Formats: sequence, C-alpha cells, structure tokens
Amino acid sequence: MAQLTVRIAKQSDLSLIARLCRRAVGKSDYVLRILPNIIDLTELFLAWEGDELAGMTSFDQCMDGSGWLGMARVDPAWRGRGVAISLQQKITAYARRRGARIVRLAVWSWNTPSIRACEEGGFKQVCEAAHIACNLRTRSIREKAMPSHPSPMQLQLLLKSSYLAKTQGYIWYRQHFMKLTKAVLTKLRDQGELYLTEDTALIISRPDRLFRVPWCSLTILEGPMAKSLNQAKKIAEGMHGRILSSCIPYSPYHISVAKRLGFTSRPLGRGKHILVFEKKV
Repeated sequence: MAQLTVRIAKQSDLSLIARLCRRAVGKSDYVLRILPNIIDLTELFLAWEGDELAGMTSFDQCMDGSGWLGMARVDPAWRGRGVAISLQQKITAYARRRGARIVRLAVWSWNTPSIRACEEGGFKQVCEAAHIACNLRTRSIREKAMPSHPSPMQLQLLLKSSYLAKTQGYIWYRQHFMKLTKAVLTKLRDQGELYLTEDTALIISRPDRLFRVPWCSLTILEGPMAKSLNQAKKIAEGMHGRILSSCIPYSPYHISVAKRLGFTSRPLGRGKHILVFEKKV
C-alpha cells in the first residue's frame, strides 16, 4: 500500500480534481458538471503523494445520521495500490468523530476492483438497486399536488412496503442511500416530501440544483410501478423539476416498466446495477 497524505480539498485543487475525473472516468463524468460548486457541496477528501493527486472520495452526513462516501475516483496510474482503502480508512475515522456510527457507499455491479476494495475495507453488501432517470416536461400545472401528513400509525404501515422489502429497507434520497426508519419517515413527512394518493405512496424530494437544473429524487413505497412513476412525474413537474431520478428494486420487470414510461436505466446493459455497502464505525 502506497504511503499517501489525505486532506480535504480546497478551491485551488479544482483543476487537478478535473484532471483526475477525466483520467478516471472520462469527459462525461458527472462530477465535472458540478465542479464549480463541489467544495461547497461536500467534504471532498484527496489522496496525494507529494504534488501528485492519486484519488478522491467525498463525505456527506445523511438524514439518518449515517455517513455517505461518494464520488470515488482513482487515477489509472494508481489503481491497485491501496488508494481507495486509504481514503476509506481516513473518512471512516472522520465520520466517527462526526458522530456517525455507520458509513455507506455504492458501487456499480461490474466494478470488480471497487467491490474488492470495499470488502477488504470491511464493508458488507446490504442491497442492490437499478438507477433510472427521465427528463420532465415544462408545463403549468393547474392543481399542484400537496404533500401528505399521515399519522404515526400510517407511517408505521408504510415501513412494511413491498418495495422496501425488495431493497432490505434502504431508500435512495438525494444521491444517498439510507435506512428508512419511522424517525426518518417522520422527518420526510415534516419536510413536505411524502405524497399519498388512493393507491400510491411516494417520497419525492424538493427540486435541487446539483446538476444546474432542478432535479428531484423519488422513492416508491406503495402502488403499481407504472401508476407510481406517472404520478411522481406529475408531482415533480408541479414543483418545476426538470429531472426525476430514482433507484428502484433491481428486477427486469421494474426496469422494463420504467423504460416504457420514458425513463433510462444507467448504466445500460443486462446485469449492470448498483450494489450498496455499509460498515459500522
């Protein structure tokens, strides 16, 4: 394992971060689209050997108190030399000092080296999901959907969702996976992000401008897949969202329904989906 220095990124590092992203992922890396604001959006840990940037990983604290590791990038010249594990160790120690007791991260199912690094770092896989997204129409909505305010008993029933059972109780919310508990669901209700209709139950985040256009994240709790996705699109459009994205249970049926309704699944290809890992710290 290389002897690396790890520190939090500064504005003066942005050009080297951009170079790392292009080398590690390519010109299409989504991080390049949020680079101007990246220092303000997250705590980005950089691994260095001297003046050479070997890799990076971001840290965020989630609504449930857990830590989230994202944007992991390792320069191709440094792969296989323990960069990812060094960053994991530094960030988990930092997360512990911040009061987190669990840290999580996600890896694409085809990324064998990253999966191996997670397992070597003590992470255990807890669920799998498929990422979907669609562009929304810009239109005026006559009757904007209003968030719901269900009772504590109704919230408890939502935790028995068949969708949650397929993801082991984890949901994807604003770029993070977290465990849905009654306390978290209560916070989402109080923030006005829980929507109940006659036969659907949805968590839809208010529009965020992470990607320079307003986007909303979606979790389906109850209801037929097609009806839930159509309902979610209307609600997000009513909030002037331009992109709606979700991580749904990984199954050919769910993915096919989403594609039929105009959602894309990324990355494309059979068997390519998200694996979520967690570790107690």
